[in-house]
Amino acid sequence: MKTSTKRILSIALAGLFFVGILVVYTSLIRPELTKIGEKRALLVSKETLFLNEQNAVNQVETLLGEFQNLAELQDTVSLALPLTANVTGALNQIQSIAKLAGVSVGSFSVKPLAFVASKEPLVKRMGSFELSLAVSGSYDNLKTFVKSLETNVRIMNVASMRLAPAAVGALVDSLNLTLTVDVYYQEQ
Repeated sequence: MKTSTKRILSIALAGLFFVGILVVYTSLIRPELTKIGEKRALLVSKETLFLNEQNAVNQVETLLGEFQNLAELQDTVSLALPLTANVTGALNQIQSIAKLAGVSVGSFSVKPLAFVASKEPLVKRMGSFELSLAVSGSYDNLKTFVKSLETNVRIMNVASMRLAPAAVGALVDSLNLTLTVDVYYQEQ
């Protein structure tokens, strides 16, 4: 065989290989590359969806934590400013304070007061009742009692008080204290 024939056959064979490669590329490789591109796009969209859902779950968990903190805050506020008048609870607190201060509660009366109007439309009104007490004890014990009333967990305001000596025949150090206390609560 001549060298020119060999060259032509080599070129023809190279052309056939090139055409074969083009056929293989277009019929086998290109469809698979398209499938790979679609699967990559699907993977990226699923990863993005997963990250978005994970962010949403994290935000919901954060909100739940905040709501739990708000519930704890509501419980704390309800100790200071209960949702109802709860007169018996207030009397229990006053009796406990009196016992700790070493004074004795002689008498009491309760008078409900009107709700205080709120200027804010969404803020609940605040209710109160007036509690009149007659307490007796030594000056220091009465002083401790009044201070404890004012710094109690429940919001109470000593509106007025009158101090008088005890009745004749009582202990020398004994005094009578008549006071009016405003006790507050939230409107439900």
